[in-house]
Amino acid sequence: MDAGPGARLLLAAACLLLACSFEENFTAPDGPYYDGDHSVEEPTPRDALLVVSYNLAFGDDVPAAIDALDREPLAGADVILMQEMDELGVEDIARARMLRYVYYPASVKHGDKWGNAVLSRWPLLEHHKVLLPWADPFSNTRRIAAAATIDVAGDEIRIYSTHIATPSLGLGARLDQIETILDDGDEAGLPTVVGGDLNTADPGSAGQVKELFADRDYAWASRDATDTGRAFGFDATLDYVFARGLEAGESATYRGEAGSDHQPIWVELELP
Repeated sequence: MDAGPGARLLLAAACLLLACSFEENFTAPDGPYYDGDHSVEEPTPRDALLVVSYNLAFGDDVPAAIDALDREPLAGADVILMQEMDELGVEDIARARMLRYVYYPASVKHGDKWGNAVLSRWPLLEHHKVLLPWADPFSNTRRIAAAATIDVAGDEIRIYSTHIATPSLGLGARLDQIETILDDGDEAGLPTVVGGDLNTADPGSAGQVKELFADRDYAWASRDATDTGRAFGFDATLDYVFARGLEAGESATYRGEAGSDHQPIWVELELP
């Protein structure tokens, strides 16, 4: 039954008040995705894997991201996990840094695709999307993780780039989103890295997130990468890298200009 014009007007007004989204979610299990290879030579193995996680704030300032990723200690990253990206921004960064990549959008925001990417110096053997449970109660948007298996000089490592929902969803549902990623990682049975914007702005959430990872035998690899963004007017640690089957080394927050409301973080992980 079609609602009358008055009912449709009320629904539209309610959605405006609640910030409802009329934009698209990409919920198909197999895509869409975008991938490419801008590598020019085979990478040389090193003692440790350098992993960067970087939320670029709607992917707006790609030149600033390229500049930051060209500076120490981010330069030469083996793996870059990016969030809030569109396919053109990922392609530009991968080309500039001569990397392979896969990008999965989660939804459409402000008319552009919005999602997560894994960029790698090393070959990508497999990739897929992990659709996370629960929709945002106000915007109805869904979140995902972009998963990729990379070949590091003969060692296979599973990598996840993710962006967990904001505190408006509730902590229990956000922990469910993380568990969905961890369950997917268990199926691979490989050394695993999970990183991204975990949105731990609300009191108590950071502790429970870290406890959940610890219960699943993941180390908090980015322990020294703190104050990565702002929440409720205060500095906050919102971005993380966790690892299982790889020993964590040094980590820190990049303090240079990054073109985002988040600062990139980096970690070193000793190879198996």
